Amino acid sequence: MYDRLLRWASAVAVVLSVSAVPAQAGQQTYNYVVEHPTYGKIGTYSDTVTQDNGQMRIDTRLRVAVRVLGIVMHREEADRTEIWSGNRLVSFHSVTTTNGKTLLVDGAARGNEFVITSPFGTNVAPADVYTSSPWTARLSRPSVTMMSTKTGKLEQAHLVAADQSIEAVSGTPTPVRHFQIATDKRQDVWLSPRDVPLRFRTEVGGTPIDFTLAPDTVAALVPAAR
Repeated sequence: MYDRLLRWASAVAVVLSVSAVPAQAGQQTYNYVVEHPTYGKIGTYSDTVTQDNGQMRIDTRLRVAVRVLGIVMHREEADRTEIWSGNRLVSFHSVTTTNGKTLLVDGAARGNEFVITSPFGTNVAPADVYTSSPWTARLSRPSVTMMSTKTGKLEQAHLVAADQSIEAVSGTPTPVRHFQIATDKRQDVWLSPRDVPLRFRTEVGGTPIDFTLAPDTVAALVPAAR
């Protein structure tokens, strides 16, 4: 889920338009345009997902700048990589720079633990820790330890498979599985039959933030799902 992208705002809503850019066999890039209801489009976000021999690698790139009367009021840039072997997170690296301040987080699987190093110290998580990425909804279990992709901090999360339905995603009727994720706030993820996040939602200051897959990407996914 989208790890407190605009935590700086007390009430904010974001709509992401997404397009997928094919690269090579086993790899797919999902490009997002970040739009603020007041400031309009404020940046870009992308996930490049590579799957090979039972491993899944997610490379994330975030670039956000909020301008008021031409002056940048908030700037955030992040580059993250997480690697999964089956259902286990084995490696994580994140560099986030917010208004000139850089936050570095590293994590690695060690035996029956996952060790996280950040400016806040070293945390030891259970081997089955999840990240706050929306892609981890595909691994849903009733209760998990979740790591923030921005800060590396840990919190308990409860996941519920809420329902299955046909919903209009970017105007296209699409089969979805809906998951609710509760930490200190509620998050929602709607997955396609191929476990692609078609839509996801988080809350900032009680305001829902929605992310919706672009029409061309949905159209490419739905025939295969059917």
